[in-house]
Amino acid sequence: MKNTPLIGISANFKENKSMLVQQYYEAVILAGGAPIIVPVTDDNEVLTKIIRTLDGIVMSGGADIDPKYFNEKPIPELGEVIPLRDEYDMSLIKLAHSHQVPILGICRGMQVMNVVFGGSLYQDMAAQYDGFLLKHNQDAENIPRSITTHSTLIRSGSRFEKIVGCEELQINSAHHQAVKRVAEGFTECAFAQDGICEAIESDYYSEMGTQWHPEHLAAPSNSPEGGELSPPLRGGVGGGAANLNIFKWLIEEAKIFSRAKNIHKKYPILDSHCDTPMFFNYGVDICKNNDEITFNLKDLGEDEDKIVTYKTKVDVPKMQDGLIDAVFMVAYIQQKGLDENSLNAVFEKANSLLNKIISQISQNADIVEVATCAEDLLRLKNEGKKAIFLGIENGYAIGNNLENIEKFYNLGVRYITLCHNSDNLICDSAAKTQNTHGGLSDFGIKVVQKMNELGIMIDISHAGESTFWDVIKHSTKPIIASHCCAKAIRNHPRNLTDEQIIALAKNGGVCQICLYKNFLTDLPIATIENAIEHIKHIVNLVGINHVGIGSDFDGGGEILGCLASNELINITKALIKHGFSDEDIAKILGGNFLRVMEEVSN
Repeated sequence: MKNTPLIGISANFKENKSMLVQQYYEAVILAGGAPIIVPVTDDNEVLTKIIRTLDGIVMSGGADIDPKYFNEKPIPELGEVIPLRDEYDMSLIKLAHSHQVPILGICRGMQVMNVVFGGSLYQDMAAQYDGFLLKHNQDAENIPRSITTHSTLIRSGSRFEKIVGCEELQINSAHHQAVKRVAEGFTECAFAQDGICEAIESDYYSEMGTQWHPEHLAAPSNSPEGGELSPPLRGGVGGGAANLNIFKWLIEEAKIFSRAKNIHKKYPILDSHCDTPMFFNYGVDICKNNDEITFNLKDLGEDEDKIVTYKTKVDVPKMQDGLIDAVFMVAYIQQKGLDENSLNAVFEKANSLLNKIISQISQNADIVEVATCAEDLLRLKNEGKKAIFLGIENGYAIGNNLENIEKFYNLGVRYITLCHNSDNLICDSAAKTQNTHGGLSDFGIKVVQKMNELGIMIDISHAGESTFWDVIKHSTKPIIASHCCAKAIRNHPRNLTDEQIIALAKNGGVCQICLYKNFLTDLPIATIENAIEHIKHIVNLVGINHVGIGSDFDGGGEILGCLASNELINITKALIKHGFSDEDIAKILGGNFLRVMEEVSN
């Protein structure tokens, strides 16, 4: 039972009782899971605690869904709705998604999942569907759900096709509501011959739903052979084995998720770069869940004059949901003038921003603290708290005064990105460079030496290639790229060549893969697989000890399947699927970076 994942099953609610048809938990057991029924409640705190114990969840069938949840008024044909069940189901799905718990929705469960993510339903197919309809409610004719009544066609090339192992499947049918508009981010992967949606799958998450009830067809006692699970028949029509495979998919995803959670609980997990503090002026607090904010992109230094609505991607609650132990929050400093007044002002701006981070954290010392070393992180992890490390993005903040570096160090700053998207007094940038210094300036060499002396990590993200080679020449300590990618995979000025990566590794440093689309791929979208490609390239080039993750969340970083701190564990799951050991994954997710931090501080 050691590797048996714990699978929650949502309960039905009748006569003030939480109840469940036995076939649900029998199918979970048969597929290799340990089922537990989740009681119906609207207590979100209780449901959160339950979700955090689960490795997977089955959303069961039941009554109709109130159409107010997809912005419609009820029609006369709407059946019974149970307000508490609606609230409970929707909370469960939202919580499972937030914690990355794999989801299998069945009948109503699939419909609720579709609604939660923005899709709509037919309140009653007979009244609202324009076209020929098969008979979809065999319950009305007292036909047992162990008997199939029509077939469903499986979308070719879908994940679902690989799971069930056939192109057509005989299914039962017991519903009068159905998916109308499939939610964004999901794909219809099975449909009846009348066109009604019979299954959906998430494009980037471990979430899937079936309109029929596979639990009644998966057990041997319900199979046509009366004891053996029926395999796919000629013509591609499946039987009990195909339906059991749906539950086996959930169990396998749950095992991977369980292993990922154990890695996150056992080892220190660190994201080396996020820009959340740049939103402090809009009321963002890194210690709580933040509401959406509205701002003009130009206010953040972008060229585009555009008002956007945004929700920050990193805060302590999201770190808790995603089992992330530590984040480097940076004071991002926009490059401006190099005159004396500007240089004095920029130091004060950086100093103020860092103190705002410290102030927010100090008011929430029961859940989070500022960390300055690996020992702090390990202590806080043992205490159940989160760690926030401080960094500065753009050495422009130093001004022209080396003494400012020590002032930042005393505040807790443990790395400084030498430049941003322009040359400054320290060095030349990878972007918008004028080749001002041909690499490091004389002042820049002194900055490198001072940072080595104090034990502040030198971050060459954003630095031009000539700057990189000068830093390699002059630094006596390992250096970092806190948020960068491999140029061999994506030819971008911000990325590192293989020669640079080899030199970085020889120096003892680490390249933290940035989850920013333009650095990962030249395709219109970026996914977790793109990030894994960069990781594997660096591992193949220089070994496992010189790569990590620096998300750049709230600075433009996000990829499909990993949009915020609570979703970073999906990269862990992907690394597991790609065959990495737990120990190697731990190095990628923080161990390598912490090693460099310790070496630099000594």
